[in-house]
Amino acid sequence: MKQQNFARLGIIVGLLYWPAEALLHTLFFTGGRFIDNLIPSDANEAWMRSLIALAFIAFGLFAEREMRVQQAMRTRLTQKSRRLQAIIDHTYDAYVGIDPSGTITGWNHSAELLFGWPLQKILGQPVTTIIPERLREAHQRGMQRYSEESVGTILYQPTATFGLHRDGFEFPIDIVVTPLASDDGQEFFAFIRERIRNNREQHKEQP
Repeated sequence: MKQQNFARLGIIVGLLYWPAEALLHTLFFTGGRFIDNLIPSDANEAWMRSLIALAFIAFGLFAEREMRVQQAMRTRLTQKSRRLQAIIDHTYDAYVGIDPSGTITGWNHSAELLFGWPLQKILGQPVTTIIPERLREAHQRGMQRYSEESVGTILYQPTATFGLHRDGFEFPIDIVVTPLASDDGQEFFAFIRERIRNNREQHKEQP
């Protein structure tokens, strides 16, 4: 039911309550003519009917107001969420979101450029997809340790390691991983940038 209908429904029910009550009295309770039951001679009964009718109307108005407030809150949250996502999408660092099972749930444009994976193809893939095979066992041990002890050696601080490009080559990166508890469990958010090696490091790697 749309929110704008609550007030209308409350008013309709409130207005119909009086004749409905009179009809019930005519058919099942006191009998007599409908018009006599519609306008009761008993002041207390008339007062009670008026209060009940007003209660229906007030409830409808209140429900509509609450629905409007909730809708406004949802709209603001949606706008903030979109704004945050826009900020993440335009950051220089690559952003990777990971759920408790180690599945990639977040990915921005910089991550696409850095790892070579478009958003549509990487979402839902295990995070080990972008971790070199020689480092995956250490990653799994770290995840297991954090799950058991809530301790992680690479959390909250820049860490030098290596990433795996879609084309299969490794490259050096700096990564900062932050855990965040959510309704679905412990999630992780990583911001990554390619590490620029100095001339001495590049010279050592040359044959």
